[in-house]
Amino acid sequence: MPEPKPRLYHALSSYYSMIARLALVEGGIAYESMVIDIHFKMVQQQPDYVRLNPNMTVPTLVLPDRILDQSRDIAEYALGVSEATIDGDTKSWLDLHYGYPIEELTFGGLLARNPMARIMIPKRLESVRRRLLERAAQNPDLAKVYEERAAVFAGRIHAFDPEAVARLSEKRRAEAVGFMDRLEQTLHDGRAVLVPPAYGAADVVWTVFLARMEFVGMGAELQKRPALARYWRAMQARPSFAPADIWTKLHVFRLIGGMLGVG
Repeated sequence: MPEPKPRLYHALSSYYSMIARLALVEGGIAYESMVIDIHFKMVQQQPDYVRLNPNMTVPTLVLPDRILDQSRDIAEYALGVSEATIDGDTKSWLDLHYGYPIEELTFGGLLARNPMARIMIPKRLESVRRRLLERAAQNPDLAKVYEERAAVFAGRIHAFDPEAVARLSEKRRAEAVGFMDRLEQTLHDGRAVLVPPAYGAADVVWTVFLARMEFVGMGAELQKRPALARYWRAMQARPSFAPADIWTKLHVFRLIGGMLGVG
């Protein structure tokens, strides 16, 4: 009997889900796609999912012998490397990427630009925090993880305080520009990939980062940097880019379709 395909629980527009999808396609690993609604139904907080991934995040890759609940681990698995075998340059690029709170760029910018969002998003975060505490009371075996996740949302409420969000957005945008400068400097020698000789995990995560730059309206910054613009065009032209469904803009109707189970 053939071994079952890995199951990937992911969300269409999720940044880290895109990393997982791109890595799996690049690694030639067929998987069963399990798209979940993380916005309306909030499937990632339902008990059955929490037992798979106590972080209540996406993506989650279910393998026959283990579960991977971090996009970095999924990317390394898909490309046949590990923390023990990965080269120093790739590790540095991965550490740099994963040390950056991308959600603060995405949502910080939205809050800074949109007065209605500054009203609605903090209310939504508080609602989710309360719901997590309710789930803790309803599921004693999972109470600790629900309470820990509620604390994460309390931190987000503080981070996205309407009075401070403009400064937060400016800080994250400046850091993102700094990353683009660093990428430009590295790619200036004409290399085709970040860590020669071959495409690897660093290319996966920074491809998705560049897609997010387009998504948040910072695409013009890419074009100011010729080596980075060349690299970005090459990454988009790879056979993996379209099948991995990398979003460079918001697809409203697809997002709604995914939430309704028809996308």
